[in-house]
Amino acid sequence: MLSETQARWLAEEILPHEADVRRWLSRFSGIDVDDVIQEAWIALSRTEPATIRFPRRWFFKVARNVVLQYYRRARIVPLSSLSDITDDTLVDSEPGPEQHVSAREELQFLSQTISDLPPRCRAIFTLHRIHGYSRKDCASRLGLSENVIEKQMARALRLIGDAYAQREKDHETGYRSFPHVGSWQNNAG
Repeated sequence: MLSETQARWLAEEILPHEADVRRWLSRFSGIDVDDVIQEAWIALSRTEPATIRFPRRWFFKVARNVVLQYYRRARIVPLSSLSDITDDTLVDSEPGPEQHVSAREELQFLSQTISDLPPRCRAIFTLHRIHGYSRKDCASRLGLSENVIEKQMARALRLIGDAYAQREKDHETGYRSFPHVGSWQNNAG
């Protein structure tokens, strides 16, 4: 029986890659893609999610191992299939240096935008969206009504959206620095 954590991991981290694995498997002759996928899902359901750093890569490797087992049992393997199954044909889901830099810049922008929010708005946004507290828990912790929490969350999201819109506009015109929330925050109420 799958734990809730395993089921969520399979649904969120593995299932989105099934179509790519199926496309990759369709290159191999003499295998039933559906059977390979089914055996891969069985193996994946026995995996402890906390031990897998790159779920997409893991899905491809599990499928590859199922194909290799099939070919070992078949004893007659087309040479073209063996050349297709080498590790270098597996899709590498490890982000490259450009993606690391881009993600770091995105995180820095979001962090700066959140820190530029008005104090109460920032506190509510941080508790609710970053720490995962419910509106009711935020209201209780901050001594505010749920209505105030809801309005401040809407305000925070509007201000963050405005910051992203301004950044896009600045990128289109060639301006490449972070917008200062304070310049638009006063107009937002």
